[in-house]
Amino acid sequence: MRGSVKAAGSAAIRGSIATVLALAGCAGSAPPPGGSWLHPSFGARQLEGETLVVLPVGGVAESDGALPSDSLAAALALRAGEALATGLEAGGAAGRTVRPVVAIVELGSLSPEEVRALYDPLTPALLEGSPGGEIPGGPAAGWRDVTDRTGERYFLLPKTLSIARLEPLRVRATFDAWLVDATSATVLWHAPVSAVNEHAPSGAAADVYAAALDDAIAAAVSTLASRLARLARTGTDDFGAVGP
Repeated sequence: MRGSVKAAGSAAIRGSIATVLALAGCAGSAPPPGGSWLHPSFGARQLEGETLVVLPVGGVAESDGALPSDSLAAALALRAGEALATGLEAGGAAGRTVRPVVAIVELGSLSPEEVRALYDPLTPALLEGSPGGEIPGGPAAGWRDVTDRTGERYFLLPKTLSIARLEPLRVRATFDAWLVDATSATVLWHAPVSAVNEHAPSGAAADVYAAALDDAIAAAVSTLASRLARLARTGTDDFGAVGP
């Protein structure tokens, strides 16, 4: 896939949107369902030469008291979004396969509320039926408006980042990932993508859990980048895929 990856907005814009969405999503956010879903229309090389816009992490879910505060959840959403955008850029985790270039798309004309409205219809119910994945009504118009305003078609949404503490310094990070074709207002791919930090970090007690979180997020970013690269290259996703 000869394309490019764009992080949504400048760092300041990205930070403000991510913070608002994260705070809205911390309480009551559920982990994504198991298995992945792929729209039957998606084909190999469909993304070749296309730009993939990475939107901010929409919210952070916690389990077993892993996140002590909303402020930490908001900071994690911002850090995870930055890590994901970087991981899909040239030289990142997907660089060997996707070979994207670093670029920025300005979504500054979209308010945090407008961005949040893009995430709202993305639920498991949207994928039910045949063929499933078609965003309805007003939300579909919102997605098409984003294409009109940005000139871009394909968007990757990390709707939530779920954090689970397995052991004191072993953490599982899970992205609830959605790939959307905004022109047709259709979900092309949905999957929960998880990874655990490979090694328990060492260091001062105040820093080691933060390091474990960062390592787990980095591992999940690498896994998501590899999954997306394979999806773009082959048009298939062999990690427990469930069809419509």
